[in-house]
This record gives sequence, C-alpha cells and structure tokens, in this order.
Amino acid sequence: MAKLPLSIQAIESSCCVTVPPRKKQTLYSTWIWILTFLIYCSYHMSRKPISVVKNVLYQNCTLVNETVNGTYWCDWKPFDNENAPTLLSTVDSSFLFTYAFVMFFSGFVAERMDLRLFLSGGMVLSGVFASMFGLGYFFEIHTLWYYILVQVLCGVVQTTGWPGVVTCLGNWIGKGRRGLIMGIWNSHTSVGNILGTVIPAAFVSYNWGLSFIVPGLIIASVGVLVFFFMVPEPTLVGLPNPNKKELEGASLPHRRRRQLLRDFADTSDEESASLMSRKKNTIRKGYPK
Repeated sequence: MAKLPLSIQAIESSCCVTVPPRKKQTLYSTWIWILTFLIYCSYHMSRKPISVVKNVLYQNCTLVNETVNGTYWCDWKPFDNENAPTLLSTVDSSFLFTYAFVMFFSGFVAERMDLRLFLSGGMVLSGVFASMFGLGYFFEIHTLWYYILVQVLCGVVQTTGWPGVVTCLGNWIGKGRRGLIMGIWNSHTSVGNILGTVIPAAFVSYNWGLSFIVPGLIIASVGVLVFFFMVPEPTLVGLPNPNKKELEGASLPHRRRRQLLRDFADTSDEESASLMSRKKNTIRKGYPK
C-alpha cells in the first residue's frame, strides 16, 4: 500500500486545507507531470554517456600525437587493441540485453509496489552504477568483466523508469486528456538524450570518469526528490481517481439500459398477470372463451 511522504503530509496540513478540490487536482497533476518528465529525462541522460566516452576509450592515437609510436598507446585498457570495437559492442549489448529481459518483470513488480519507493530506489541505484563505470577511470580498472558487470546492473535498475512513470502519470491524468498531454510529455526522451550527450562531452576530453559520475549524481538527486515529493495516486491526498470517474461515467448508459429492460420486464409481467386475471373472471361469469 502506497504511503504519503512526510513532506507532502506537512504541505497538506499547512496550506492545502482551504484549497478547492479542482484547484488542488490541477496543482498536483501539474507537479506530477513535471516530476515524471524530470525522472525519465534523468534515466535517458544517465544511460547515454557510454556512447560519448567510447570515442575516447578507443581512438586513433596517431591523431592525438604523431611523435609517439604505436596505434593504441592512448587507448584505455582493455580496449587498446584491434578487438576494441568488438569489446565495446559487448559492453553495449550487456546493457541492452539485460534491459530488454528484465523489462518483462519490471512492470509486474511496479504494479505491486509503492511507486514512490520503486522509482526513487531505481534512480538512486542507477546513479550508483553509472558512477561505478566512471570510477574505473579514477581507480584505473582495466578488467573487461568489471565494465560488463556494471552495464548489466545498470540494465536491471534502468527498467524501473518506464513502468513507474507511465503508471504514475496515468493515475493522475484521465484517458480523455492523455493525447496532447502525453505527446508533449514524451519529449523527455529527446531532452534526456541531449543532456546525456552535452554533459558527458564537457568532461570527456580530460576526465572521462566524470562523464559518468556527474549524470549519476544528477539522477540520484532526482531520485531523492522523488522519495520526498512523489504522490503516486490522487486518493492519497483525498482526490478522486480520474480514471475511475471516467469509467463510472462511461458505464451510466449501460446501467440506464439495464434499468429500462428491468422496468419493461416488470411492466410486461404486470400486464400478463392482469390479462390472466380478466380471463379467469370471464370464465367464472360463464362467458364463452
């Protein structure tokens, strides 16, 4: 069962008591829209650095310094050989295969957990594992399996993003309003990819480890924000669920039709009983059938 965070409880008790329900619904749904937008921007941003950094892990070293002999002297071990493209593809694939496989189960878990804890935990762990890839630079880790393991763990926790934000936003926005709102909201993918390219690119030329650590810190910070200020369901703050309202509204014509059928059946039974009664009276009086 989802619980309301203490920070929202404080806001509710201090300033939301006198707010009209309609205005309160608008304020909360707008905040959830902004928060879920930031959440998935962060997810996309934190998974993007590898595409920027791989150009430094493996590059043409003769273009860096022509006076130094050797083609791979400036590359990062274990990517300092002719098999580097294959090794980097393996690192990429370890994330993608894990992400695709675990996504089958992530939605199942999201439906049965507090979305606030589900998302905040996934984001903080995404930040930790993204930073672990960057720590390979500072600790001079040159083992391929370390980077593969980090990418596998990133693939697992990154699956918390999409099921969580879609479910949360769907709880606040009714089906009749989702077209335009979800269309604008879905631009988080492009914004996240842009940030995931620009931020790592600012550090990659002199310290590629920060290209992972800075996005990792950002997504972890947004995860903390989610933990303290996410309201996954309107009912937690005393507001109606828009999806249930629409469902009840859609079912009214069916209810009315069923009631009319019942009334007609009752009327038919009464008329039949009346006809039978008149027929019996006629027989008793001796009239012909």
